[in-house]
Amino acid sequence: MKVIIQKLNGMWHLVVGSCQIRTPFMETQDRERVVAYARRVYPGAKVFERD
Repeated sequence: MKVIIQKLNGMWHLVVGSCQIRTPFMETQDRERVVAYARRVYPGAKVFERD
């Protein structure tokens, strides 16, 4: 499974397949926290970043 993280409207979002999920993290927070969150929610997924 692939999970893509991206900044959108001041928040970090996870894109899983065709679903876009807003995370509880603001755009100004570290990307590492968002990656750790994505790995906790979707264990074993490959995490990518999109600009």
